[in-house]
Amino acid sequence: MFLLFPVFLFSQNIDSQYITNIIKSKPIKINGQISANSVYYSANKNSNRNPFTYFLQGVLNINIYSFSMPVEYNFSNQGENLDYKLPFDYNTLSLHPTYKWITAHIGTVNMSFSPYTINNHQFRGGGVDLTPSKSVIINAMTGELRKAISEDGNPKTTPSYSRMGYGIKTKLKKKKYNIGFMGFYAKDNQNSIDSIPEARNILPKENFVLSLEGEVKIAKNYTLQVEYASTVISKDIRATPSKATEFSLAGVFFNNRISSEYYNAIRTRLGYVQKAINLGIGYERIDPGYETLGAYFFNNDFENITLDVANTFFKNKLSVSLNIGYQRDNLGNSKTNSTNRKIGSINAQAIVSERLSFMGSFSNFTTYTNTRPNQFDDVNDANLLDNQVEELNYRQLSKNATLSMNYVLSNKQTSIQNLIINYALNDVANEQDGNVRIGDVSSFHNLSCAHTINFPKNNISLNAAINGTYNTIGKEESTTWGPNFSVGKRFFNKALTSRLGGSYNQSSAISGNSTITNFRLNLSYLLLEKHHFSLNAIQLFKSVNQRDNFNEFTATFSYNYAFGIKKPKIGFNKKPKKPKLENDSIKIQYRKYRFEGLPKNITPQLVVLPEKEGFAHIIKDRKGKLSELKEQLKETEEKDKRVYKEVAISYLKEIDTYLEFAEFYSKKIYEAYLKLIREANEIDRQIRDEFTVVSARINSTEEKDPEDIKSQQVLEKRYASHTELLESLLQWNLKPEKIENPKGDIQTLKKRNASKVFSMYQGEKSKEHIVKFIEIQMADMFHKLLK
Repeated sequence: MFLLFPVFLFSQNIDSQYITNIIKSKPIKINGQISANSVYYSANKNSNRNPFTYFLQGVLNINIYSFSMPVEYNFSNQGENLDYKLPFDYNTLSLHPTYKWITAHIGTVNMSFSPYTINNHQFRGGGVDLTPSKSVIINAMTGELRKAISEDGNPKTTPSYSRMGYGIKTKLKKKKYNIGFMGFYAKDNQNSIDSIPEARNILPKENFVLSLEGEVKIAKNYTLQVEYASTVISKDIRATPSKATEFSLAGVFFNNRISSEYYNAIRTRLGYVQKAINLGIGYERIDPGYETLGAYFFNNDFENITLDVANTFFKNKLSVSLNIGYQRDNLGNSKTNSTNRKIGSINAQAIVSERLSFMGSFSNFTTYTNTRPNQFDDVNDANLLDNQVEELNYRQLSKNATLSMNYVLSNKQTSIQNLIINYALNDVANEQDGNVRIGDVSSFHNLSCAHTINFPKNNISLNAAINGTYNTIGKEESTTWGPNFSVGKRFFNKALTSRLGGSYNQSSAISGNSTITNFRLNLSYLLLEKHHFSLNAIQLFKSVNQRDNFNEFTATFSYNYAFGIKKPKIGFNKKPKKPKLENDSIKIQYRKYRFEGLPKNITPQLVVLPEKEGFAHIIKDRKGKLSELKEQLKETEEKDKRVYKEVAISYLKEIDTYLEFAEFYSKKIYEAYLKLIREANEIDRQIRDEFTVVSARINSTEEKDPEDIKSQQVLEKRYASHTELLESLLQWNLKPEKIENPKGDIQTLKKRNASKVFSMYQGEKSKEHIVKFIEIQMADMFHKLLK
């Protein structure tokens, strides 16, 4: 009877419109992507890196009418080389079947409800997303959050009880208000492993969290957002049961023990939006000790008050965003020292003319930074698979400033030249008890000047740059400078892209001098528009004080295959044949565009293509030629249709580069988004592993190392910052169709970086390089939105 209920329920929803959609939809569609990467590494000295590493990733999507079954997998040999055990999976396999408004997640997956309940925690089990209507959303999950790991005598191995988790989230969305409820429960199985030495201080836990969230439009332009969470956690489920010692919303439904602790968290924001003005005041408070087993780490014991405002001026030629705030900790007055911090940032972009633009920013936010402080860390980076967008380093006091200028020297059909100048300051000091200790200060001044020349007709590009860095780390000062160059060429109708480059930099410091020389070769080949092969090789030579010589070679080979199986033709409902058009009608087909009808009806469709595709602002320098063709289109509408067709084809050829670029640009934005999510999940794993190792050292010794304890706290704060970014990423839920017809933030991102990406595209930059650039811009936007 229970099994028949879903069938009955679904049968009530099958109406005539649904049957019509089935007839019109493609019966069977199979597509996906397979990616394989292998890395070879060799050096003349011992290194912790493996000589050979492989990564296998893929997505298979099967669609049968309104049912789809995406399958994702990630496999690597990285985890096999560890000499200790972790309660998490390196290799993952997951299924995400979807039918109408039901989506399931099966296998090793991640789900996120909120930062206070379950927050992007990996588990082996199942989850479901239900959207029976536009106003009702239901999410649920159940599975194993941690695997059982027994004590094996290895100090790096942290024993772990098997932990099961269960969660549900419901949300009701209306035009003027939203309201949601979340519940999460997790418990360790104390019988899943043998006894653990008391010195390890690892106890079986139990946790229950309740959370309420809401959003209401107070007036036309005002919105109030509120979230409240209550958690109760038993530090040891073997403790004696007892009554709750204090009132707690979660504690009302919990089996309280003498080891139970109760905490609360609240976050609220009042926002105001008026055309281009966006203003918000936020408040967040998390009790000391707040914890949820649905997050790897949790940042607690703080109170934030923030103000954010953004606006554009001079017809969107100048955009400014400002964030200021105040943060304090030690809310329970239980710490010896308290920290009070004033934080703020400002970001601005100015488009002076069609050729000249500026971007600048200043920030003293102290939570994390998403750029490496020393630019030569990127110049000399020989590890081709560790290009993580976010380097989340916690600092108690920091100042960061950037200024960049982009000037188009020439934008002709024969050559395109750009001059790019960047300056970045990263000033960091660790503050304790209100004092900055000597030897605990670091400052980085980075300056770079680059000149790019592209010859589109010859498919050749030249890049040259000079970089300089002055930095102080504690009492030591050092300078690094050096040039770099690269030349690129495309062959076989742009199917093969090649680039050869090199760099040299010299460093001088009190401790000694060093020089680094590296050569890079990039090859990329596209076969039949589906098979993509790439080879990247780096040879690096390093000399310290002209004695200690070190050289290493790294080669990465990648293969990507995008496949699709066309549906069989099934004629449920054959459409009547179209009547023949009158004699003056013509057909024009170019790339993906097809025009059919009278010339006077085709012309309006042609002239709006630049605006429709979203790149009209890029072709202003070629507007004269296009204007002439536009006039010729109108003049030849009543003449010989063969003449009109030739003019129309000439018009399309004139903007061929931009038509190709529009499709390329949207595709690379989507790839950058997927890559950003993958790397964000990888950062989760890396922080988690590092935390596990540090915790193991702390738990395995009676005398705690203060440096280990400090590192553990740093990791907790890094993870809290990162998970907030990742949650925003997942909520954006970017799809290809949203990128092709963007709105809001993605529209701003796409328009803001179009000229830069187009220059890189014309300059034959590798696809990987372009995706990385877009990825960094996207991460930077998320970072600014979170502040």
